Amino acid sequence: MKKSLATLLVGAVATVLLMSGCAEPNITRTGRNAIEQLVLSTAADRTVSKMNFRSLKGKQVRIDYSNLAPQVDKNYIQGILEARIAAAGVIIALKPADAAYVLRPLCATLATEDDKIMLGTPQLPIPIPQAGISVIIPELPIFKRIRRFGYCKLSVEILEAKTNKQVRVEGPFISGAVNTNWVVLFFPFVTRDFKVGDTGKTEVYWLE
Repeated sequence: MKKSLATLLVGAVATVLLMSGCAEPNITRTGRNAIEQLVLSTAADRTVSKMNFRSLKGKQVRIDYSNLAPQVDKNYIQGILEARIAAAGVIIALKPADAAYVLRPLCATLATEDDKIMLGTPQLPIPIPQAGISVIIPELPIFKRIRRFGYCKLSVEILEAKTNKQVRVEGPFISGAVNTNWVVLFFPFVTRDFKVGDTGKTEVYWLE
């Protein structure tokens, strides 16, 4: 009986350690992982969807991206902005000289951040006497929340191509997206404010 109880306890502890070890998401500091790309691109989609270019319908425009140079993920902003502009019936000029207007996007924020709170036992190194090594016991969270945010703040200045006179400024607009990893009583799960995969209708924010 005692042996069976001990076996059960060892099995339970091993299960908890395995679950807690798998609950920690990978958070990169340089290149973007999948979740970081999703929160960032969703924030950008939502921001661009707020922009209205219908007043330029049928007009030819040139887009000046020089102010986007500092942004690491500028290529995605360029792509969805051009899709939004085209969906409004605006023509992106093949030749700069044909453009009646110049659109100059300015992105103040296009980045991710994360925060974490945890109640439980942190990761602990256990030294083995006379062996010169340590065994690492992973953290045992009773409650843990890791949130990853994406933020985008964008404006577009509209200028007359020939005179460089400002017509108006669209924005600035700001949007965000969040993915949250939870552990509650050792059980991990995920919530997010956007859809992933084929479980729901695809939302194409930048189209009209």
